[in-house]
Amino acid sequence: MIGQLTKKEKKIMAQKKPEIPVAFTKKSLAEKVCLLVHTDGLKYSEALLEICEQHEIDPHDIAKLVKGPLKAKLEAEAMRYNVIPNTQGNSLFV
Repeated sequence: MIGQLTKKEKKIMAQKKPEIPVAFTKKSLAEKVCLLVHTDGLKYSEALLEICEQHEIDPHDIAKLVKGPLKAKLEAEAMRYNVIPNTQGNSLFV
């Protein structure tokens, strides 16, 4: 039976669950983005895309983890650079 698994091997394979490491949590993603912003001088959006490139993650997939303060910082940055309309009224960015 070359190339085929025995019943015992199939049973062992069925019991083993593949270990998939969690690459990012919301908190760890925010920490990595902030680290790149403060150390490398990147914008928040650039830092997020840099992380996506480094780990070969589609930006659409990582968008699910962008919540809370990180999302607010990205929105503020996008408003500052006129990428999205400013919904917070007239404010001065220094």
